[in-house]
Amino acid sequence: MNKILLTMLVLILIGCTSSTNNKQLETCADSMFILTNELMAERLPGEAQPEAAIREFLTQSFNNKTEYDYYNALIKICEDQKDKDPEKFKEDYK
Repeated sequence: MNKILLTMLVLILIGCTSSTNNKQLETCADSMFILTNELMAERLPGEAQPEAAIREFLTQSFNNKTEYDYYNALIKICEDQKDKDPEKFKEDYK
C-alpha cells in the first residue's frame, strides 16, 4: 500500500515539470530512486533512507534534484535506456 501511495505521489509531482524530455527523465530517475531505496531496505536496512526522507526528496524540483551526484547517475542510466529503445522509454515514462 505504501509503495502505491509513494508511486502515486511521484506521478503527481512529475506532472508539474515543464519539459517533456525532462519530465520523462525525472519520472524514470524517480522510479529508480524509489526502487534502489527499497532494495537497500531489504538488503542493507541501515543504509536505506526512511520513506519520509524519500518523499521529501521527490517533492523537490527537477533542478534541485539534479544537484545530487547520485540522482545525476540515475538520469544517465535513464538516458541510456532512452537511447537504446526510445519508443519503449516514451511509453514507460509518459
